[in-house]
Amino acid sequence: MKKHLSKKTYFRAIIEILFLGLFAFLVYIHKVQMWLPVFAVGIVLSLLFSRFYCGWMCQMNTLFRPINWVYGKLGIKRLKTPGFFKYKAVRYLILALMLGSMVLTMRLKLKINLLLYITIASVAVTLIFEESFWHSHVCPYGTILSLSSRPSKFSVKIDEEKCTACGLCQKVCPSESILTLDTKKRRITKNSCLTCFKCQEVCLSDAISYRV
Repeated sequence: MKKHLSKKTYFRAIIEILFLGLFAFLVYIHKVQMWLPVFAVGIVLSLLFSRFYCGWMCQMNTLFRPINWVYGKLGIKRLKTPGFFKYKAVRYLILALMLGSMVLTMRLKLKINLLLYITIASVAVTLIFEESFWHSHVCPYGTILSLSSRPSKFSVKIDEEKCTACGLCQKVCPSESILTLDTKKRRITKNSCLTCFKCQEVCLSDAISYRV
């Protein structure tokens, strides 16, 4: 039995669409660099409230949703994360390359919208690989937020006493941030969680909540 979507789910969807609309507008007026202050707000929020930027504001995550829906309806399976990318050093190397590219384009005064190209790349990658590949191993913005969200006080948590070890939450998690304990119950890795609440939507025992 699948839980009915909550008001919070619909509210989040509206917020996501509004931010996607803002991103599209900035692309249209050739001011996509103005998205950086939005990301900066996401970093500040993550210090206390976890990765709300990823789950509520990120244009890439929002674009992944229709892809997942279509693939789910058609039963299309995507490739799993290549073993090479599971080394954390690769993730930080990608971040370093992005930051270096930003500095280089500014110094050379090149008119290259890196964020737009990264967004296009994220969609292309997610058409081929499972969504978690981008979130957990490639996205440079996610790498930054995985670091800034470590001290956050609020996060999505699983009450192990209520958890029935059904694993539904783990199946829908887009970032593979839910671990299986020796007891077969689940636990969320805070700084990997996108705060998208997909796990809470499918939990039949109401074991998942957002709290300190």
